[in-house]
Amino acid sequence: MISDRTFHRFLASVAIGLLGLASQEAAAQDFPSKPIKVVVGYAVGGGTDAIGRMLADRLGRVFKQPVVVENKVGANGNIAAEFVANAPADGHTLLFVIHTHVTNPGAYANLRYDPLKDFQPVGLAASTPLLFLANPAFPPNNMLELIAYARANPGKATFGTPGMGSPAHLAMEMLKSAAKMDIMIVHYKGAGAAESDLIAGHINMQGSTLNQGMPLAKAGRVKVLAQAGAKRSEQAPDTPTITESGLPGFQSNSWFALLAPTKTPPAIIARLNQELNLALRDPEVLVRFRAAGAEAMSSTPEEAAKYMREEQVKWLKVMKEVGIKPE
Repeated sequence: MISDRTFHRFLASVAIGLLGLASQEAAAQDFPSKPIKVVVGYAVGGGTDAIGRMLADRLGRVFKQPVVVENKVGANGNIAAEFVANAPADGHTLLFVIHTHVTNPGAYANLRYDPLKDFQPVGLAASTPLLFLANPAFPPNNMLELIAYARANPGKATFGTPGMGSPAHLAMEMLKSAAKMDIMIVHYKGAGAAESDLIAGHINMQGSTLNQGMPLAKAGRVKVLAQAGAKRSEQAPDTPTITESGLPGFQSNSWFALLAPTKTPPAIIARLNQELNLALRDPEVLVRFRAAGAEAMSSTPEEAAKYMREEQVKWLKVMKEVGIKPE
């Protein structure tokens, strides 16, 4: 039999819970009550900044409060992430990230935040597949031919990256393992230097994004062997995916997401997610995305969290296998 004291405690806990829910709902109804800050960890004019500003502009029109982008540059996004992780969890300070957000623990020791635990995803925003480019004189013309060539000529083919641990580097390491082939990887200080050597024929291949690689391909300066998205991009409809080339499940995208501090009320996250997904269906936004070489990638907060966890597991495994250690 339940005592009066236990019953009263139960009623009190229920009342407190209901009051908490009511206060969250009220906060969501009043949201936003001041300008929203979207923090980007990269420089003005870069791809992450450009896509973040497109969405901030669209959200600002809906919320009737300014949505401003603030760039906190440095340490591959770590400075911005730490700032937002410690910001008030009221939905007014958000973080716009690229995929390296989840792999930073594999490259940086002593991070003062957890890229998954300290953030609540609002949703995924956009993606762009990695392209595998080749010099026009390189014999293989597609991924199947590359695999056959590399197996017949171990260590002869060369692949340039923007640097150790870069997305292009990790994608090629994963491809080498999946296809059981030997390709020499050459690290450069930036994508521009690798691109110059690719065009000059000093290296055979390079990883690139849509907006960087497709103009070069259309000009005949390079050729595209494959794209690494889950499906063919609308901007490269004639280029097969690596999955189509006989390596099921192979995927390497640059993706972007909008995050909030982890204790942000669920009702505010839901409101932000709703408006983010509406923005991702806006024809004007889609046109601007296309110009930046990106495609919309909408999701629920739960889907975004699952995707980010899976991406972290996949890429940290590759980093460990190739000997990249946090520094």
